[in-house]
Amino acid sequence: MRLLPRHAALALLLPLLAAAAPMAPPTPVREAEGISEYRLPNGLQVLLIPDATKPTVTVNVTYRVGSRHEGNGETGMAHLLEHLVFKTTRQHASIGTELSKRGWEFNGSTTADRTNYFETFTATPANLSWALAMEADRMTGAKVLKSDLDTEMSVVRNEMEAGENNALGILVQRTQAAAYQWHAYGRSTIGARSDVEHVDIPRLQAFYKRHYQPDNATLIVAGAFEPKGTLAEIARVFGALPKPTRTLSPTYTVEPVQEGERLVSLRRPSGMQGVFASYHIPPLASPDFAAFEVAVTALSDTPAGRLHKRAVEPGLAAQAFGWAGRNAEPGLLNFGLVLKSDNDVERAQALLVDAVESLAKEPITAEELQRAQVQTAKSFDELMSNPQQLCVTLSEAIAAGDWRLLFQLRNRIETLSLDQVNATLRQWLIPSNRTLGRLYATDKPERTPLALPVAAADALKDYVPKAAVAAGEVFDTSPANIDRRTERFQLKNGLKVALLPKRSRGETVELAMKLHYGSAESLRGRRTEAALIGDALGLGTKAHSRAQIADAFDKLKTSVRTQSGPVSGTHVTLSSHRAQLPEALALLAEVLREPTFPAAEVEQLTRQQIAGIEEAAQQPQAVASHDLQRAITAQYPKDDPRFVASFDDGIAALKAMTPEKLQTFHREFLGAGHGELVLVGDFDAAEVKPLLERLFGDWTAPQAYARIPLPLPPVQGLKLDAKLKDKANATVLGSLLLPMNDDNADYAALRIAAHVLGASGFDSRLMTRLRQKEGASYGAGAWLSVSSFDTSATLGAYAIFAPEARARVEAALNEELARFVRDGITQAELDTAKRAMKAQSDTWRSEDGSVASAIAGHLERGRQFKWNAELDARGEALTLAEVNAAIKRWIDPTKANWSWAGDFDKAPAPK
Repeated sequence: MRLLPRHAALALLLPLLAAAAPMAPPTPVREAEGISEYRLPNGLQVLLIPDATKPTVTVNVTYRVGSRHEGNGETGMAHLLEHLVFKTTRQHASIGTELSKRGWEFNGSTTADRTNYFETFTATPANLSWALAMEADRMTGAKVLKSDLDTEMSVVRNEMEAGENNALGILVQRTQAAAYQWHAYGRSTIGARSDVEHVDIPRLQAFYKRHYQPDNATLIVAGAFEPKGTLAEIARVFGALPKPTRTLSPTYTVEPVQEGERLVSLRRPSGMQGVFASYHIPPLASPDFAAFEVAVTALSDTPAGRLHKRAVEPGLAAQAFGWAGRNAEPGLLNFGLVLKSDNDVERAQALLVDAVESLAKEPITAEELQRAQVQTAKSFDELMSNPQQLCVTLSEAIAAGDWRLLFQLRNRIETLSLDQVNATLRQWLIPSNRTLGRLYATDKPERTPLALPVAAADALKDYVPKAAVAAGEVFDTSPANIDRRTERFQLKNGLKVALLPKRSRGETVELAMKLHYGSAESLRGRRTEAALIGDALGLGTKAHSRAQIADAFDKLKTSVRTQSGPVSGTHVTLSSHRAQLPEALALLAEVLREPTFPAAEVEQLTRQQIAGIEEAAQQPQAVASHDLQRAITAQYPKDDPRFVASFDDGIAALKAMTPEKLQTFHREFLGAGHGELVLVGDFDAAEVKPLLERLFGDWTAPQAYARIPLPLPPVQGLKLDAKLKDKANATVLGSLLLPMNDDNADYAALRIAAHVLGASGFDSRLMTRLRQKEGASYGAGAWLSVSSFDTSATLGAYAIFAPEARARVEAALNEELARFVRDGITQAELDTAKRAMKAQSDTWRSEDGSVASAIAGHLERGRQFKWNAELDARGEALTLAEVNAAIKRWIDPTKANWSWAGDFDKAPAPK
């Protein structure tokens, strides 16, 4: 007889137990802004956020435990548990593998104040029931085994090493560590290497049992679900967990007032430099916190922020950034400048400090306050339309004391006065509160007030909830319905248009637009302009400056991105709302059709691009990819748009770039005569049609368009090796070039093969071998890229690892690829791949932006979603013999090209 899996047997048993002893119903606590809060008798907090507009559900569990709760010798425990609860539990041999098999989106993350886990999946009762049962199981049933820790230890160590490669990230970490004498916020969440490597398993198990309990957790369910039935399911599954008898002691360390400037210096090989400053501030719950969010916008916004104007525009820095720590206890306000390797660090430091600490003589202006308020309103609007991101963002407020603090912060920013903002910033942004650089002795030091914790209940006394976001329609995302609801036509200049109107949550609408131009001949010697033009389009128009354009899009609650490539043309994405769409489209047309490429802005852009190339030249992943692409395109002349230049040649070309070159390129090549434009979401098609004709119907380019062919490169068996110095992480990238396009009879079979080999996350062959079994790689996988036009495809593979483990990684890759071709896949792998790929297909069609991009691709190829449905059907009908025959027919590991990059002079890792 065939025995049921343990989790299936439990699913059958639980309803019987519930019938025999019904669980107490959850207690309603409050409702605010479309969110309903409940409490179970065992202490579990439950938040329900129904949204029927997308056929997906996100389940999120937030535990109020992070690195702040770790004691001496325990650093990194919260992060270690984040890894281990994806392993063995009472009901599952490997939760990570189970999630991968289902094709769900999932992740976990750890901060100083909390740990959270989420999974997003197609909205079905069975999926939701399984997710809730799984989260209840790992809430108290993770085994935290020594054997799981042993295999995962190398993975965590590999993650540490990957972080070590980021010199700017280490600068931030070291600066923040120096800002604290006693508080745990000064410790890195990933922990001290010695603590992680010598962790005591009983102590780790005790840490888990203490913190992973229902009274220390919040369960969030967001998306398309039935609230009443879901609440009953939660009561049944989570209500069975007993209320803990232990009492969690609150953390009570209060960091003393800083009495003088502190300096951290870090010297490392790197393609970039940086300066970074941190200032102690009150916690998220404090009434003063909103002022620091305003300061972040006023100082670090691009392109209107003071740091951008004073450091980036004159070329003294490549980028400005900043953020305020939204912590449960007093945290840090942070600002920084990213510098090119030839920028003056001392001068940049002086500029940074002066900009931040000069607010007494240069207070925040009304315009800066309004910009911060507009950007906050826009970001909240976008957040409420994205259930998955809302869950993750709510986790921060939950960890800070109460989920409503997120909305209270929005309200406080809305009602801030200039006097309030400037009074708060003058109090806290002073030299003695700074951790950056030098120590200055003084007889009369300035000191900030003592920052104390603020109770969430006190912070919420004046909180008034706002109306919930408007709901949309329940939309059938099947390929047939998408095709049926989509209207297709052409503008008079030939631009292909598709409109898919539907009511969406928050009345959102997504645009995808592709502009094709030039030919292999006309684009000779124009590769740099063709690659840069997308980023340069928003630098200014005949009527508006760059800052005015950014402010206008913010006021319209619209996000726009333009990017381009030498071969791919210019791609545009826009996210807006029904009421703002006409104005947003008009502004987009202005940006695309009337750019002026101001000299100062072009100079800034090229500096930023150069800084990015200089940093990429130091990173193993970027170097491995770049070297492989250069080898594959070596057949083309240097002036061909398909040729990939060296890092040095790319920098030289950017240094030679001028506004005049960009203006000429735009005038000759940019137009909408050859391209696609797609709108998906909440809009009036009758209103949009004439508007699109007026905005884009007469826009054509003088230069003729002919698609640039990308035939299969005659390259196989390459072995590339780039040796970098002082990099704790290494990368290998493989590429097998195949003569096929996506109409090939074996395409569906190779999609399944690539999924099993490396595209299915934890469940893939490469991840199972290199991470789960060997513990040699933090990330490994494979992918299949197939052209719709040319007989050219790539089966790729990659692994990220410690340089010392190269021999182990290389041996494992060779063994797994040989086994894959020799033995093929199993029936179980085929069945799992079919289920997971169907789930992934169903999930991405629920995202309007993804659907818009897919329809644009279909317009270019003369297809509809029917093509996707037929491809999926062919894959579903494949037998095991057919898939394995295709693997043997197409995959020859001896023809693969491999590119390695890292510090391979280090001693091999011990076995």
